[in-house]
Amino acid sequence: MKKILIVDDDGTTLYVLQSLLNGAGYSTRVAMDGVEALTLLGAESFDLLLLDVWMPRMDGLEVLAK
Repeated sequence: MKKILIVDDDGTTLYVLQSLLNGAGYSTRVAMDGVEALTLLGAESFDLLLLDVWMPRMDGLEVLAK
């Protein structure tokens, strides 16, 4: 099963994307900001990263740079 990490500070966006992707047969994890995303990326491997650009603490571009 393909694993997808969804990173967004908007709870509604996370809920909708996770529901759609889980319904399509994917395994998903969510993070509310870049700091949380980097923690998950350090602990697990993912096949795809859906990453918001504008988030508090660490934005999506900073995540990509790291």
